[in-house]
Parts: sequence; structure tokens; C-alpha cells
Amino acid sequence: MTTAIDRERLRAAGIALLISLAAALLAASPACDGLRGLSLDLMTALRWRIFGNPQPPAESPAVVVAFDEETFRTPPFDGTPTVTWTRELAPVLTALIDGGASVVGFDVVLPTSIEQSAVRFGDGDGETLGARLRGFDRDFLRALALGARAGKVVLGAVQHQDKPLLPAPGQRAAVGFTRNIRSLNVLSDPDDVARRVPLTFLVDGAPVPAMAAELAARATGAPLPDKLATAGAVPGAITLNFAGGADDIPTYSFADLHACLAKDPDFFRKNFAGKVVLIGTLLDVEDRKITTKRFATAPEGAYAPRCALPRPAAAGFARDSIAGVYVQATAVNNLVRRDPVVEFGRGVTGLTAFGLAALAAAAALLLGPGAAVLAFVGLAAVWTTGATFAFRGAVAMPWLAPQLAALMALGATIGWRLVVSDKSLAKEIERRRAHEAEMASAAAIQRAMLPAAQPGEIAAARFDVHPFMTPAREVGGDLYDIVRLAPAHVLLSIGDVCGKGIPAALFMAITQTVLRLAVRLGDDLGAEVTAANRQLAADNSEGMFTTLFCGVLDLSTGALAWCNAGHPPALLMRRDGAFEHLRVAGPPLGVVETAKYVPKAVTLAPGDLLFLYSDGVTEAENPKAELFGSERLEQALTEARGRPARDVVAHVVRRVAEFANGAPQSDDITCMAVLRLP
Repeated sequence: MTTAIDRERLRAAGIALLISLAAALLAASPACDGLRGLSLDLMTALRWRIFGNPQPPAESPAVVVAFDEETFRTPPFDGTPTVTWTRELAPVLTALIDGGASVVGFDVVLPTSIEQSAVRFGDGDGETLGARLRGFDRDFLRALALGARAGKVVLGAVQHQDKPLLPAPGQRAAVGFTRNIRSLNVLSDPDDVARRVPLTFLVDGAPVPAMAAELAARATGAPLPDKLATAGAVPGAITLNFAGGADDIPTYSFADLHACLAKDPDFFRKNFAGKVVLIGTLLDVEDRKITTKRFATAPEGAYAPRCALPRPAAAGFARDSIAGVYVQATAVNNLVRRDPVVEFGRGVTGLTAFGLAALAAAAALLLGPGAAVLAFVGLAAVWTTGATFAFRGAVAMPWLAPQLAALMALGATIGWRLVVSDKSLAKEIERRRAHEAEMASAAAIQRAMLPAAQPGEIAAARFDVHPFMTPAREVGGDLYDIVRLAPAHVLLSIGDVCGKGIPAALFMAITQTVLRLAVRLGDDLGAEVTAANRQLAADNSEGMFTTLFCGVLDLSTGALAWCNAGHPPALLMRRDGAFEHLRVAGPPLGVVETAKYVPKAVTLAPGDLLFLYSDGVTEAENPKAELFGSERLEQALTEARGRPARDVVAHVVRRVAEFANGAPQSDDITCMAVLRLP
């Protein structure tokens, strides 16, 4: 027969499983699809930071020839529209093909030709600029035609809903129209981040390869495997496997290659043989895309070997976007290397989310809240490590969504335990609040028992007295007192009750009351302290005691009659900096009922300082368990010599705090400075 405890455990396990299942279903739902893309972005950055790029740039199947900022600043291109660059582009294109490039793709679209210009040339009704420049593009069109005939030129186009952006009519005719024109479109997620490239597009109802797929197929000489179209999360598209940084795809400045034609024609064979060449723009603002590598970018530039022109200064900062040509180049590399990112569907995401959520819920049931959170952090670290190593092999394990499910399960299970299972917690909180209120009242009462300021007669007699106390707990067992006995006599005392907390505070109040009743005149301090000890020792079944230093100060002469009942020696610092120690002259009060105390006398001259303190000062510890000690106390007093009593106390307390360096206060800290003014 199942016991009540077993039933409660089964109920808790069942609720934890339901919580885990609900969290897993949410993590695998469309509401969390954004986490899939963010996981890819973060994993790309994490893999790059930890492992670097697996392939050296020289082994990249694709290279980029860029119309970059350098090109726009270099003659003959500076100050001229790109529509007039075709004559300069023609010999570079021919050199790339003659140098052995597998195929050349245009990521830039030149939709118009200067030969199409309808602007009138000259005044009146003269011929148009296009007619005047008829044949301007002839060399470029010839280079396109020859390259297309050899299967080594593919022009780019951009598909729009209403009207596509196509190359100029002459260019389309030169390459054989649709046989050598392919789409440059990429797929953007709802967060406008490009993470995938389609492999085909429908043109007039028939599938046509996209630019990257076409270039990869021509470079390898074989059709792409069908499995590439199903490896990603979107059918018919690949998920881009970006490398980090900005030097993974060799990039050449078009200006440098144009200048290289006359200097070193063999440069093209050395650097472009067997490569897929993509011609595109690399500018600061034009044709830039936010991609999966948005957290793994670096300053872009033409970092490939140079031929003719000096290398310009490197870009000073990295953007979160990259030039669009690198999207196509990355897609080509992924297809040629057969390493696009492999993603999993909602089913795998749901299963992994349920597994992690169940582990987190189990930790919340079996451990305390703090330990359960630490267990979750460890689980997240292990899962992140495994996902990072998997992504190193281009496998994107569900990462953020399962961890979110685990976090939700952890929080929900802990909340259920606190609200439903652990009902006694509310009572404990109420009890603690009541206790805190009582302790706050006790602390207020104790502070009220201590004198708030020195009597006016002290200041009038050219004495300066300042006390200080900070308890280690809400209430403490230390005491100090300043009591006017007669017009020219003041009782000064400081004490330390054994123990801490409420018992010590109660005995402290008793000691202070008894001492005030016993020392009424101060004429015979020894007899009065002996009487106080007798009162405290009588019926002291708990064995409580108080160390005490007390003295009666004659304000007219500076004479001090004092007794030290087991208390740390008071320090008398003379005006010249010399120290005298007023040491123990009897046992602590409350220990030996028959003890007799004999007073001693000393005189405070103008400029002398009497410093009373409890052992909380000298026995303050630092993190190394070292004690502040008497030597450091004397050094602190020497540093404060000549200052008012308040400043002396503040300086000593500050030195103690600096020495403790954050170590917890283990005992009450009480002190009093008595300065006879010059």
C-alpha cells in the first residue's frame, strides 16, 4: 500500500513532468522560432572565438573582386559613374577567365548602358548621348559573350514581386539570356537577418538554379546532391555556414587588378586558377546585409595579395553587417565543400527541450533553490559545450530553446514548491519578521541607555570627550558611560560583557545601572567598584561577567582616579606622543564576589589624550585571521595626535575597517577618546 509520503512524491514528480512538457511544447512552438536564428548567430560567434576558422583563406573555393572604396578613389574610376566602367571591366574579366577561373559570377547588376542614354548631346535637336557613344560597351559585351560561350560567366539578377532588376539588354543578349543569368536573392528571417540562400527559383513555372548553386555546379562539374536541399530548416534552401572575421574569403580590389593588367598579367593565373570569382561591391553603406555572422565580424578590406597598387590603410572598426557579395561567396563555399549547416526540426527541438526541462525540474524538486539554480547553470554549460562542438562540424543542435524550457521548468517547479509544497515557509517568514522587529526595538532601547553627548561642564573645563560603539549584532554587550557626579567630577566608564546578543545586552544594562547606583560621589572609587562587583556577583547563576575600566575625572585639575577590572589597558598618550598603559588592577565584575578593587591615579596634562576601548578594537581580524593588535592601535593614535576627540575616534575606527578589509565583524567595537585641551 502506497504511503502518504510516497503519494506526495509521486504527485510532485507528476507535476514536474507536466511542467517540463508544457515548457518543451512552448520551446518547440512558432513563438520561439526567433531563438533558432539567434542560436545560429551566437554559435557562429562562439565557434569562431574558441576554435577560429577551420579553413585557411587560400583554400577558399570562392574569391571576391570588389568595387571597393579604393576603386572609387583611384583613376580612372574616381568621379565617374559606374555605367562608364565597362571598357575597364572588359580586360579584367578577360584576364580572370584566361587566368583559369572556373567561373565568374556578377553579384553586381548593371541595369543600364550609357549607349541607352536619351540625353541630347550638344544644343538643339542633335543626336542623343547614347547614339553618340554607340559601341562604347563593345569590348565588355564581347568579353561577356566569349566567357558565356565557354560556360564561365554568369550574370546576376534580383527578383522582385512586380519587376525584376536585370542586366542591361545588351548584356543579357551577350550571355545568351536566361542560360547565364541567375538570381541573387537570399532569404531573410522575420528579424531581417539573412541566414539562408535558396538553391532554386521558379521562372515561368520551371525551377532555375540560384546564383550560388549555379556557380558551385559549374565549378565542380557535377550536379548538387539532393540532400543539401533538405539539410536546413527551410526546404530548397541551405543554411549558411559562415566563418568568422573578415579574411576567410580572399578579396581583391578591382582597382589593383586593373592596374595589374600592364604590370603582371601572370598574377591572374597565380591567384585565380580554379577559383569561383564573384564580382561585387564592398562599400561602407551600399548592398550590406545583417547575417548569421553579425556577432563574428571584423573590419573588412581587400586583404588578398596585391599586384600593382599599395595596400590602403585597414578599416578601423567592424560592423554587424557584411557586403552582400560575401553571402553569395559563403554559399558557394558551403556548396562546393558540402558543409552547409544541418538543422533539426521542431520534433528534435521538442524532445531536447523536454529532456533538459525534466532535468531542471528534478533539480528543483531534489535540491534547495540555490543549489537547483547552480545545477541549472552547470546543465546549461554542459549543453552549450556539446552544442559548440557539434556546430564545429556544421551541425546546429537546438541550443537556446531547450535552455529556455529548462529555465521555465526550473522557475515553475521552484515556485510550486515555495507556494504549495513548502507551506511552513510563510510561517517562518512571519516569525523572522517579528524577531527582527523585536531586535530593532531592543537596539533602540539600548542606544537610548547610552549618553548621547558629553555634559556641558566637560567642555567648559577644557576637556573634549567623544564615545563610539557599533555592535556586532543588532544589540551588543559593550557599554560606555559619561556621568556627572559633582560640579567638578565626571565618571567615565567602558565595559565588555561576556557573550553577545540579547543575554549580553541584558547584563550590560544591569551592569550600567548597578555602576551608576554604586558610584554616586566618586570619593572612594575602590569601595564603590567593590560594592558594584558584590551586587553583580550575587545570585549570578548564569556566570555572566563584565570587564570594566572606570575612572573619576577631576575637571579642575585633570586628576583621574581609575580602576581596571579585567579590561584591556587604557592608553594615555602624552602631549609628546609617549604612551602610558593603565593596566588591570582586579578581576572582571561578577566573577569573585569577595574581590576588592584598589584605585590608581594619574593626571591628564593639557594636550594629553586618554583612549578607552574594548577588545573588539584590538582583536578585529582581517581575512588572513590576523589581529589588529595594540601596536596598530598606538600607531593610529599617533597619526591622529593633535586632532579633536571626535576625529581621533573616527580615525581609529577607519583604520580598523581598512585592516579588516571586508572580513565580518566578530565582536562589538567600542571606544572613547578623552582629550584635555591645551
